[in-house]
Amino acid sequence: MFVVAMVVSAQDPSAPSAPQKYWPSAIWEWQENVITDATAQSAFFAFAATHGIDRVYIECESAIQNNQPALIGFLEAAANNGLTTELLFGDARWVLPGSGYPHQGYAVSLVSIYTAQLLSQMTAGKPDAVHYDVEPYSLKQWKTEQNTIALDYISLVTQLKAAAQPLGLRLSLDRYVIMDYWDTGPRIERQAMADLTYADSVADTQVVIGVLSSCNQVPQNTSFCNTTAHSGTAYMERALGLVRKAVAVNAAFAGYAIEDYAGFSILGP
Repeated sequence: MFVVAMVVSAQDPSAPSAPQKYWPSAIWEWQENVITDATAQSAFFAFAATHGIDRVYIECESAIQNNQPALIGFLEAAANNGLTTELLFGDARWVLPGSGYPHQGYAVSLVSIYTAQLLSQMTAGKPDAVHYDVEPYSLKQWKTEQNTIALDYISLVTQLKAAAQPLGLRLSLDRYVIMDYWDTGPRIERQAMADLTYADSVADTQVVIGVLSSCNQVPQNTSFCNTTAHSGTAYMERALGLVRKAVAVNAAFAGYAIEDYAGFSILGP
Protein backbone atom coordinates (compact mmCIF):
# COMPACT_ATOMS: atom_id res chain seq x y z
CA MET A 1 0.00 0.00 0.00
CA PHE A 2 1.30 3.47 -0.83
CA VAL A 3 1.83 6.01 1.92
CA VAL A 4 0.86 9.49 0.75
CA ALA A 5 2.99 12.23 2.26
CA MET A 6 1.88 15.84 2.58
CA VAL A 7 4.24 18.04 0.60
CA VAL A 8 4.61 21.81 0.43
CA SER A 9 5.19 22.82 -3.19
CA ALA A 10 8.58 24.34 -3.95
CA GLN A 11 8.57 28.01 -4.88
CA ASP A 12 10.28 29.37 -7.95
CA PRO A 13 13.88 30.16 -6.89
CA SER A 14 13.63 33.64 -8.40
CA ALA A 15 11.00 34.58 -5.82
CA PRO A 16 12.23 36.52 -2.77
CA SER A 17 13.20 33.94 -0.19
CA ALA A 18 16.19 33.20 2.00
CA PRO A 19 18.32 30.56 0.24
CA GLN A 20 18.27 27.15 1.89
CA LYS A 21 21.42 25.05 1.89
CA TYR A 22 20.85 21.89 -0.07
CA TRP A 23 23.94 19.88 0.85
CA PRO A 24 25.40 17.43 1.57
CA SER A 25 25.34 15.92 -1.88
CA ALA A 26 27.05 13.28 -3.98
CA ILE A 27 28.85 13.94 -7.25
CA TRP A 28 29.67 11.84 -10.28
CA GLU A 29 33.32 11.88 -11.33
CA TRP A 30 33.81 10.17 -14.68
CA GLN A 31 37.41 11.25 -15.24
CA GLU A 32 39.98 8.83 -13.84
CA ASN A 33 42.75 11.45 -13.83
CA VAL A 34 41.74 12.33 -10.26
CA ILE A 35 42.93 8.83 -9.36
CA THR A 36 46.33 9.08 -11.02
CA ASP A 37 47.16 12.81 -11.10
CA ALA A 38 48.05 14.44 -7.78
CA THR A 39 47.21 17.97 -8.92
CA ALA A 40 43.82 16.97 -10.29
CA GLN A 41 43.12 15.02 -7.13
CA SER A 42 43.92 17.96 -4.85
CA ALA A 43 41.69 20.25 -6.91
CA PHE A 44 38.84 17.74 -6.72
CA PHE A 45 39.05 17.42 -2.93
CA ALA A 46 39.21 21.21 -2.53
CA PHE A 47 36.13 21.62 -4.72
CA ALA A 48 34.22 18.97 -2.79
CA ALA A 49 35.06 20.63 0.52
CA THR A 50 33.72 24.01 -0.59
CA HIS A 51 30.58 22.77 -2.35
CA GLY A 52 28.97 20.55 0.24
CA ILE A 53 30.01 17.26 -1.40
CA ASP A 54 30.28 14.32 0.97
CA ARG A 55 30.03 11.35 -1.43
CA VAL A 56 31.68 10.62 -4.78
CA TYR A 57 30.74 8.10 -7.42
CA ILE A 58 34.24 7.50 -8.82
CA GLU A 59 34.51 5.92 -12.27
CA CYS A 60 37.34 3.41 -12.09
CA GLU A 61 36.83 0.71 -14.73
CA SER A 62 40.40 1.10 -16.00
CA ALA A 63 42.10 1.74 -12.66
CA ILE A 64 40.53 -1.22 -10.87
CA GLN A 65 41.91 -3.54 -13.57
CA ASN A 66 45.24 -1.88 -14.29
CA ASN A 67 46.28 0.37 -11.39
CA GLN A 68 44.83 -0.74 -8.08
CA PRO A 69 47.58 0.93 -5.99
CA ALA A 70 46.59 4.34 -7.38
CA LEU A 71 42.89 3.61 -6.82
CA ILE A 72 43.57 2.55 -3.24
CA GLY A 73 45.50 5.78 -2.72
CA PHE A 74 42.59 7.82 -4.02
CA LEU A 75 40.02 5.98 -1.88
CA GLU A 76 42.12 6.44 1.25
CA ALA A 77 42.69 10.12 0.47
CA ALA A 78 38.96 10.59 -0.16
CA ALA A 79 38.16 9.11 3.24
CA ASN A 80 40.73 11.40 4.86
CA ASN A 81 38.94 14.33 3.19
CA GLY A 82 35.57 13.30 4.61
CA LEU A 83 34.21 11.67 1.46
CA THR A 84 32.32 8.40 1.22
CA THR A 85 33.05 6.60 -2.05
CA GLU A 86 31.15 4.37 -4.44
CA LEU A 87 32.94 2.55 -7.26
CA LEU A 88 31.30 3.70 -10.49
CA PHE A 89 31.04 1.63 -13.66
CA GLY A 90 28.83 2.30 -16.66
CA ASP A 91 27.93 0.95 -20.09
CA ALA A 92 24.51 0.27 -21.59
CA ARG A 93 25.81 -2.83 -23.39
CA TRP A 94 26.45 -4.62 -20.11
CA VAL A 95 22.75 -5.48 -19.94
CA LEU A 96 23.22 -8.01 -22.74
CA PRO A 97 23.80 -11.68 -21.76
CA GLY A 98 27.26 -13.11 -22.40
CA SER A 99 30.52 -13.84 -20.66
CA GLY A 100 32.99 -11.54 -22.40
CA TYR A 101 33.38 -7.81 -22.90
CA PRO A 102 31.11 -5.88 -23.01
CA HIS A 103 28.39 -8.21 -21.73
CA GLN A 104 26.91 -9.18 -18.36
CA GLY A 105 29.78 -11.48 -17.42
CA TYR A 106 32.27 -8.65 -17.81
CA ALA A 107 30.15 -6.28 -15.73
CA VAL A 108 29.88 -8.83 -12.93
CA SER A 109 33.63 -9.53 -13.02
CA LEU A 110 34.32 -5.90 -12.11
CA VAL A 111 32.86 -6.79 -8.71
CA SER A 112 33.45 -10.51 -8.27
CA ILE A 113 37.09 -10.41 -9.41
CA TYR A 114 38.53 -6.91 -9.42
CA THR A 115 36.65 -5.30 -6.54
CA ALA A 116 37.31 -8.40 -4.45
CA GLN A 117 41.04 -8.03 -5.20
CA LEU A 118 40.93 -4.34 -4.34
CA LEU A 119 39.22 -4.81 -0.99
CA SER A 120 41.59 -7.61 0.02
CA GLN A 121 44.40 -5.05 -0.04
CA MET A 122 42.59 -2.36 1.94
CA THR A 123 42.13 -1.69 5.64
CA ALA A 124 41.02 1.95 5.52
CA GLY A 125 39.03 4.04 3.09
CA LYS A 126 37.04 1.14 1.67
CA PRO A 127 34.22 2.10 -0.71
CA ASP A 128 30.67 1.99 0.58
CA ALA A 129 29.06 0.55 -2.55
CA VAL A 130 29.38 -0.37 -6.19
CA HIS A 131 27.43 1.96 -8.43
CA TYR A 132 26.35 0.86 -11.91
CA ASP A 133 25.11 3.27 -14.57
CA VAL A 134 23.50 0.92 -17.11
CA GLU A 135 20.88 2.58 -19.31
CA PRO A 136 19.41 -0.09 -21.62
CA TYR A 137 16.94 2.33 -23.20
CA SER A 138 19.87 3.84 -25.12
CA LEU A 139 20.48 0.58 -27.01
CA LYS A 140 19.14 0.33 -30.54
CA GLN A 141 17.50 -3.00 -29.59
CA TRP A 142 15.33 -1.24 -26.99
CA LYS A 143 12.79 -0.12 -29.59
CA THR A 144 11.94 -3.67 -30.66
CA GLU A 145 12.99 -5.86 -27.72
CA GLN A 146 11.96 -3.96 -24.59
CA ASN A 147 10.54 -6.94 -22.70
CA THR A 148 13.58 -9.12 -23.38
CA ILE A 149 16.04 -6.40 -22.45
CA ALA A 150 14.07 -5.54 -19.30
CA LEU A 151 14.38 -9.16 -18.19
CA ASP A 152 18.09 -9.08 -19.05
CA TYR A 153 18.44 -6.00 -16.88
CA ILE A 154 16.80 -7.76 -13.95
CA SER A 155 19.19 -10.67 -14.46
CA LEU A 156 22.19 -8.32 -14.45
CA VAL A 157 21.07 -6.56 -11.26
CA THR A 158 20.47 -9.90 -9.55
CA GLN A 159 23.99 -11.08 -10.44
CA LEU A 160 25.59 -7.82 -9.35
CA LYS A 161 23.82 -7.86 -6.00
CA ALA A 162 24.91 -11.47 -5.43
CA ALA A 163 28.52 -10.51 -6.23
CA ALA A 164 28.53 -7.41 -4.00
CA GLN A 165 26.95 -8.84 -0.85
CA PRO A 166 29.76 -11.28 0.09
CA LEU A 167 32.18 -8.35 -0.11
CA GLY A 168 30.14 -6.30 2.36
CA LEU A 169 29.22 -3.75 -0.29
CA ARG A 170 25.86 -2.32 -1.20
CA LEU A 171 24.72 -2.30 -4.78
CA SER A 172 23.22 1.13 -5.49
CA LEU A 173 19.71 -0.32 -5.66
CA ASP A 174 17.98 0.05 -2.31
CA ARG A 175 19.52 3.53 -2.35
CA TYR A 176 18.94 4.66 -5.91
CA VAL A 177 19.51 7.82 -7.89
CA ILE A 178 16.82 9.21 -10.19
CA MET A 179 17.87 11.32 -13.18
CA ASP A 180 15.67 14.31 -12.35
CA TYR A 181 17.29 16.50 -14.95
CA TRP A 182 15.40 19.83 -15.01
CA ASP A 183 16.43 23.41 -14.31
CA THR A 184 13.62 24.61 -12.01
CA GLY A 185 12.76 23.60 -8.47
CA PRO A 186 9.05 22.91 -9.05
CA ARG A 187 9.70 20.60 -11.97
CA ILE A 188 12.42 18.70 -10.09
CA GLU A 189 10.04 18.29 -7.18
CA ARG A 190 7.14 17.09 -9.33
CA GLN A 191 9.20 14.43 -11.06
CA ALA A 192 10.73 13.18 -7.81
CA MET A 193 7.47 12.81 -5.93
CA ALA A 194 6.35 9.52 -7.52
CA ASP A 195 9.64 7.85 -6.56
CA LEU A 196 9.70 9.39 -3.10
CA THR A 197 6.13 8.41 -2.34
CA TYR A 198 6.71 4.84 -3.46
CA ALA A 199 10.03 4.57 -1.59
CA ASP A 200 8.38 5.84 1.59
CA SER A 201 6.20 2.72 1.48
CA VAL A 202 9.15 0.31 1.17
CA ALA A 203 11.32 -0.36 4.19
CA ASP A 204 14.98 0.72 4.00
CA THR A 205 14.65 2.36 0.59
CA GLN A 206 16.24 5.72 -0.15
CA VAL A 207 15.98 8.05 -3.12
CA VAL A 208 18.73 10.44 -4.22
CA ILE A 209 17.63 13.19 -6.61
CA GLY A 210 20.11 13.54 -9.46
CA VAL A 211 20.49 16.89 -11.24
CA LEU A 212 22.57 17.92 -14.23
CA SER A 213 25.25 20.62 -14.41
CA SER A 214 26.80 19.82 -17.81
CA CYS A 215 26.70 22.43 -20.57
CA ASN A 216 25.38 22.19 -24.13
CA GLN A 217 22.54 19.85 -23.25
CA VAL A 218 19.51 19.39 -25.49
CA PRO A 219 16.98 20.51 -24.49
CA GLN A 220 18.55 23.31 -22.48
CA ASN A 221 16.14 23.04 -19.56
CA THR A 222 17.55 19.67 -18.52
CA SER A 223 20.68 21.31 -17.06
CA PHE A 224 21.66 24.17 -14.79
CA CYS A 225 24.20 25.21 -17.43
CA ASN A 226 22.24 26.95 -20.16
CA THR A 227 21.65 30.37 -21.73
CA THR A 228 18.57 31.25 -19.69
CA ALA A 229 18.19 32.79 -16.25
CA HIS A 230 17.98 29.23 -14.86
CA SER A 231 21.74 28.79 -14.91
CA GLY A 232 24.76 28.94 -12.61
CA THR A 233 25.86 27.67 -9.23
CA ALA A 234 23.95 30.19 -7.10
CA TYR A 235 20.71 29.59 -8.98
CA MET A 236 21.12 25.80 -8.72
CA GLU A 237 21.80 26.00 -5.00
CA ARG A 238 18.73 28.16 -4.40
CA ALA A 239 16.56 25.81 -6.46
CA LEU A 240 17.82 22.70 -4.71
CA GLY A 241 17.45 24.34 -1.31
CA LEU A 242 13.78 25.00 -2.00
CA VAL A 243 13.22 21.47 -3.28
CA ARG A 244 14.90 20.04 -0.23
CA LYS A 245 12.63 22.09 2.01
CA ALA A 246 9.61 20.66 0.17
CA VAL A 247 10.61 16.99 0.03
CA ALA A 248 12.32 16.64 3.40
CA VAL A 249 9.05 15.33 4.87
CA ASN A 250 9.63 12.17 2.80
CA ALA A 251 11.59 9.67 4.89
CA ALA A 252 13.07 8.16 1.73
CA PHE A 253 14.74 11.41 0.60
CA ALA A 254 18.52 10.97 0.86
CA GLY A 255 19.84 14.15 -0.71
CA TYR A 256 21.17 15.07 -4.14
CA ALA A 257 23.71 13.85 -6.66
CA ILE A 258 25.18 16.24 -9.20
CA GLU A 259 26.14 15.13 -12.71
CA ASP A 260 29.05 15.77 -12.86
CA TYR A 261 32.30 17.21 -11.49
CA ALA A 262 33.53 18.28 -14.95
CA GLY A 263 30.39 20.37 -15.46
CA PHE A 264 29.89 21.61 -11.91
CA SER A 265 33.50 22.78 -11.59
CA ILE A 266 33.06 25.21 -14.52
CA LEU A 267 29.39 26.04 -13.99
CA GLY A 268 30.06 29.62 -13.00
CA PRO A 269 28.51 31.83 -10.30
